[in-house]
Amino acid sequence: MSGSTQRYLFVKHSENWNMDRCTRWMEANNRAVDWCYPVSDQPFPDPAGYSGVIVFGGANSANDCTDHDWVRRELSFVEACLEQDTPYFGICLGAQMLARVLGARVQPHDEEIKEVGFCRVDPVPEHPQFLGEPLTVMQWHSEGFELPSGTQRIATGDEFPNQAYALNDKVLGVQFHPEVNAEVLAIWHERNRQRPTGRLNDEQRARMMKDAHAHDASITHWLDGFLTRWTNSCA
Repeated sequence: MSGSTQRYLFVKHSENWNMDRCTRWMEANNRAVDWCYPVSDQPFPDPAGYSGVIVFGGANSANDCTDHDWVRRELSFVEACLEQDTPYFGICLGAQMLARVLGARVQPHDEEIKEVGFCRVDPVPEHPQFLGEPLTVMQWHSEGFELPSGTQRIATGDEFPNQAYALNDKVLGVQFHPEVNAEVLAIWHERNRQRPTGRLNDEQRARMMKDAHAHDASITHWLDGFLTRWTNSCA
């Protein structure tokens, strides 16, 4: 399937921030994108109709099956992606959803550590093709995941060692947020201001925004390379 005919599905858990790095890469490389917003009760389409699926992060947990019907439906959708051999890239919650489907636990850090802000992610020597050197990239999560059986760790970190894993070349998950550029971060910060809990202070927001600009080039370079390789494997 050529780049001009490839169509991807982006599953997002909130709306109105489609200026992220993944969207811009797809636009620049002539890949068509459909969006699905399950939190807004949109139904999941058949994943077999897509060259690949990217499931992004969100404020909820992959364990919220009792509280939210869409979480149950999303886990079933991820399972359908695997059954139909649809390439899958999970980011943060998307990686945690995939981990659950593959039988691994998703849970808070044993010491209640959270990663919020720009943190270093380190390469795994056995998989330099995924990450060849340390990358400082945005994190925003309070839970992590076990390494699912049958997968390989392909990036690591100090507090949450399972920063990225792969089932194969087409099915991967990352705990970090390479899609978030300064424009997206500004939107997320404004939404965070309006939440009754989990609110950041102005100093934290300013530091994160400064880091977003400082590390923009290296994150963009890494994601460009990754998405090129991943979409080529989807063809």
